[in-house]
Order: sequence, then C-alpha cells, then structure tokens
Amino acid sequence: MKLVKRGYVFLTALSLYIVMAGQALALTAQQQAEAIIQASPVVQKIKQNFKPEYGNLSFFVEGLTGKLSKLPSLESERKRSAITPSIIGDDEQYGATGSLSRIAVLLDQQGQALNVTVEQYATISAKFISAISDAKYLHLRDARYLDSSIDLSAFSNLERVTIAFLDNVQQVILPQSGSVEKINIHQTELRHISNLGLQKNLDVFISTAENARGFDELNGNQSLEYLSIELSKSDLDIGSLTNLEKLWVTGPEYKNIKNIDKLGKLKNLIMEDFTDKKLSGVILPKSIETISIYNIAKGSLPQIRSLSSLKRLAFKSIEDNMLKNVEDLPSLQELLITYSNLPTLNGIEKLPSLKDLTVKKSGTIDISAIEALHHLENLQITENYLDDISVIAKLPKLVYADASYNQLKVLPKLQPGNHLESFVFSDNPIETIDPEVLKTYSKVSKRAYRTPFYQSLTRKQQLYF
Repeated sequence: MKLVKRGYVFLTALSLYIVMAGQALALTAQQQAEAIIQASPVVQKIKQNFKPEYGNLSFFVEGLTGKLSKLPSLESERKRSAITPSIIGDDEQYGATGSLSRIAVLLDQQGQALNVTVEQYATISAKFISAISDAKYLHLRDARYLDSSIDLSAFSNLERVTIAFLDNVQQVILPQSGSVEKINIHQTELRHISNLGLQKNLDVFISTAENARGFDELNGNQSLEYLSIELSKSDLDIGSLTNLEKLWVTGPEYKNIKNIDKLGKLKNLIMEDFTDKKLSGVILPKSIETISIYNIAKGSLPQIRSLSSLKRLAFKSIEDNMLKNVEDLPSLQELLITYSNLPTLNGIEKLPSLKDLTVKKSGTIDISAIEALHHLENLQITENYLDDISVIAKLPKLVYADASYNQLKVLPKLQPGNHLESFVFSDNPIETIDPEVLKTYSKVSKRAYRTPFYQSLTRKQQLYF
C-alpha cells in the first residue's frame, strides 16, 4: 500500500514538473499533453493489453488537448437519454452519438483517468476496466466486452456510469467506495448487480435489466430522486424510496409498488406493462402531477382518483375503459388516450377542468360527452371512426380542433361568439359543405386535404383550405 501511495505521489510530482517545465520552456499545449500521456501509468496499462483490431484509441489531457462537455441536463437524465458527459478533442465529440469503433480517454494533468468513453464496435476487457479505476465518468456503449463481469469495485472517484448494450456482460460490480451518483444500465442479459446499497449518494438509477438480481439493495435508499426500472421477480420495495420525485416502473408485481402511496415527493409517474390484477388496487400518492400509463392488461389498471395535484394524464394501449377509473381530479388539464379501445367518451364529464384532449386510434365513434367540458381549448380526435362532430359547436372556449382521418360527412354550424381559430378535417369523406355553414367558419383556419370536397375545388379555392 505504501508503494502505491509513493508511486502516486511520484506521478503527481512528475506531472506537475512536466506542466511547469513546459510552461517555462514555452512548450505548446500539444507537447505538454504528449509528455503527460507518455508518463501516465494509466496509458501504459491500457496499451499493454490493447490490440489494433480493438478500435481507434485516443488520449487527451484536460485543459491542453481535450475537455469535458457540459454535464447532461436534469431533463436529459430524466428522459433516459444521457447521464455521462462526452469528451471533446481533435474537434470531435466522443461518447455522444458515436457510430465509430473508438475509445477515448481524457486524462487530468496528473495523468489520471478523468473520463472514458467506449463507442460502437470497439473491444475492451476486464484489464482495460482495471486500468482506468481513477475515472470520474465512464461511458460504455454498443461495444464488445471480452469478459462476463464489469468490476468497478476499486473505482474510488466514479460519479456517473453508463453501461449499455455490451456483449457478454452478466454481472456489474459497483464501487466499494459508494461514490456513484448516477447509473444508466441497459443490459437485458445482466444477471446480477452488486453494491447498489453502498451508493449512498445515488440520485439517478436507470435499468432495463429486468432479470437481474440485486435491486433489493436499494430498499430504504433516501437519496434516489429518479428511478427507471424494469422488474421481474424482484423484492424491491419502491415505496421505501421516499425521496423519489420521478418513477418509471415496468412490469412490477404488486409487492413492488403496494406502498407507492408513501412517496410524498413523487411528481411524475410512468407505469408500463402491468399484468398482475392485484395492481388495480394500488393507491397512488397525492403529490403526483403527471401520470403516463402504457400497455396495461385487462383488470390491472389502477384507480386514478382523488389526486388534487394531477395536471396531465396519458393512456396508451389500455384494455380496460380508463374513463371508469378516473374521478375527482380537479386540476387535470390535459388528457391523452391512444391505441386503446374506447368507443365512446362517456365518463369524461367527470373531468370538467380539461383544457386539452387527445383521442387517437382508439376506435372512438361518439364524443358527445365532451359537451360538459366547458374549459376545453384543444381537441384532437384523429384516426377514429367518428361521423358526428356537432358537439364542437357547443364548446365555448374551443380554439383548435383536429378531426382528421375519421368518417365525417357534415360540418356543424358554429355559434356566434365562438373562439375557434383552427379546424382540421382532412382525410374524411366530406363531399360538400353547406354555404351557410361555411360562412360561420370565415375566421377559422381550415384544412381539408384529401377529401372529396377539397378535390372538387378549383386551385384558387383550395388556397382557403
């Protein structure tokens, strides 16, 4: 241990000497960087086991020949798009959307690894991982991994790590130091993740490794703010993660979310792939402001009731009639329903505060119930089987309506004082429009593309539609 410490002190002193000597001798930034790279044990260890066929290998020095990109925004993190910064060097960006077989290592001016990115088709091994144990950021994506375990246990500074779509990886071992704050793992074949419970400052955890063991180590975590996880036979109790602000949970069992109502800080919730009918009894926390629900089997849809803070609600591919499961949502302004089975909108009158309603590809033929939505401003009812849209004339605050791809043959006559500004009724079998009705749309922007009516107009007349 003393030898290791002495070696590190010597390396630091040598690197400082190189930088200071470079400045004194007026060496260029490139020359200073080359000297640091040449003296770096990290570089030497990597090169010892590296083969040309593994990909293009580049080294940069922070502040001399390379730099970190800005850290990904909170919005990017919570869209599951990026958590690790990229490396900027040689007028290129490494670790962003790389499609080349390349590896980039950004060193600090002491010759230690700061950021490491491995991109598509490059090849690395366990020896490569051990050589970069000082790294603060690690981005491994779409690469070939020669071993089955990624052992990060000796990493002492690692804060952000992405491991995605690597060949052969069965196990990930996180740092014993507990330094990691953000983790993104997309490894469908992963079987075990270790040391999750040691990461006491972890605030973002994203995983699609639904069959992996080790998630239960998160139980009781008080730092996690964003969790996106796919589950299969896990003992994770999401209700024990009381600091959560956003949750995306896929394929849970009832035991995983039965205590979700205890999450008093939860603002955003995404629920996906529910098949357990017990999940219909889950009670949601009052703090939620947005909910998205996807791919829910019949009888598994939770009740969306008595949520005073809920502002946005989205359903996609729901087998049940979701309007039977919603009630007492006084702040709800936006409702989206897509790819579901909803012949009528009966029950929507229980949501009088709605301002924005979208119903798409849901087999809808009757929307008369929206007459009760006196605050509705935006209506998109597309790709259904609607043949009557007369109700829009009864919506005093409606500004925009899109009823394209339906079965409309007649337009309703608008009432004086209406607020409609735009109406899209393209791709409907409308053949004619009564001139008296058309006059009521004189101040409305209209779109009637691909209708028999539009095709019957002269080129000049078509300019108005």
